[in-house]
Amino acid sequence: MKIKVDELSRDKLIEIVKKLIEENEKLKKELKKYKNPHTPSSKVCFDKPQALGLPVGRKLGKKTGHAGKTRLADKPTREFLVETNENPRTGSTNIEETGEIKEIVITDFEINKIVTLYKLKEYCDLDTGELFFANHSDIPDNGIFGKKVQAFASTLHVENRVTFEGIASIFTNVFNISMTSPTAMELCNRAAKKVSSRYEALREKLRRSKVVYGDETSSNQNGKSEWLWGFFTINIAFFTFFTKRGGEIIEQVLGKNFKGILGCDGWITYKIFSEKHGILLQRCWAHLIREVKSICKGVQDLDNAYTWMKDIFEKVKKTRKLKTESIRKKKYTELIQDMDRWIQIYSSRTSMRELITKVKNGKENWFTCVLHPEIEPTNNRAENGIRKFVILRKIMNCLRSEQGKQTTQTLLSLCQTWKQQKLNPYKQLQSIL
Repeated sequence: MKIKVDELSRDKLIEIVKKLIEENEKLKKELKKYKNPHTPSSKVCFDKPQALGLPVGRKLGKKTGHAGKTRLADKPTREFLVETNENPRTGSTNIEETGEIKEIVITDFEINKIVTLYKLKEYCDLDTGELFFANHSDIPDNGIFGKKVQAFASTLHVENRVTFEGIASIFTNVFNISMTSPTAMELCNRAAKKVSSRYEALREKLRRSKVVYGDETSSNQNGKSEWLWGFFTINIAFFTFFTKRGGEIIEQVLGKNFKGILGCDGWITYKIFSEKHGILLQRCWAHLIREVKSICKGVQDLDNAYTWMKDIFEKVKKTRKLKTESIRKKKYTELIQDMDRWIQIYSSRTSMRELITKVKNGKENWFTCVLHPEIEPTNNRAENGIRKFVILRKIMNCLRSEQGKQTTQTLLSLCQTWKQQKLNPYKQLQSIL
């Protein structure tokens, strides 16, 4: 039954309007969880072409300028001569051989469980009377599983995001090596302890780096909120868990004597570290552009603010490519003046006050990459680097113990570092173990 508005009293109309406003505000808050400048594109489902009924995909074939890559052909390990006595289509046996073609096919693979019996000879030190056994490098310190098993289980978990239950299933059903989930977890813990010195060595290398990018993401231990911090260079990835999103975590990782340049988003912890130790920061342009877009794009009289900010970013990218330092310094000054004009023009807009404050707080940190082209204008290297744990977190939900955190940060750091160095994580881990 429809309600006629003109039949309602003034108080009733006010009550209905209030409820509608409250409902609208709730919906806005809920929508903001998914549609905001900090939400990754993978979560923005309703903005994707398929959600809007638009065609998706691209034209088949390589893109213009793409060099392409072909898989190297394998050398055959066995050979079969394939013959026949009849035409399979007609059944005729009146046939004659006229030639041949060759087809190389990967038809099978072998997985062999190798169980080795080591007979350890006992010896007596005639000088001291001490009895001891000979040892072999392939004998593990604990348990019955060798280094290859430990390395493969660890790589499956960290690099391929396989759960401990999944690892146990693979070993049991594929390799014929009976295993349980707790055993798979213990194998990863043992591997992490073995390579812990390599993990600490990464921290020392990070402290001597000229450029470091940092980012953080939420985590939890048995429901208690924590944070995973990631620090990255071109060939180093270092992860560490911390109970806070602030505090002295950056100083603990990079040290008090860090002299490099730090790429980051707008989180205040980086700024505090920068001011305390007098180091240069590079604020992330990708974050800034997204925020300006979310506030200005499609809004009357503010579209120009978004276009202008994109133009400034384009100038930043072009200026970084200039080889002459004196010209870059001149452009650096011009870019700061351009940003100041942007701030001045739009600072009176109520809807942009928070954004204007953020841009002002960034100051010259938006343009560090112009004077120092070795650092990138965005923090994408750190954003992409920490994504592997984000996926792992969704799979395992939470970490259960301090040992679990130590294992995760150690193996994640080393495996990702090896990948960035174009090395095979499994083979590297196996060689260390």
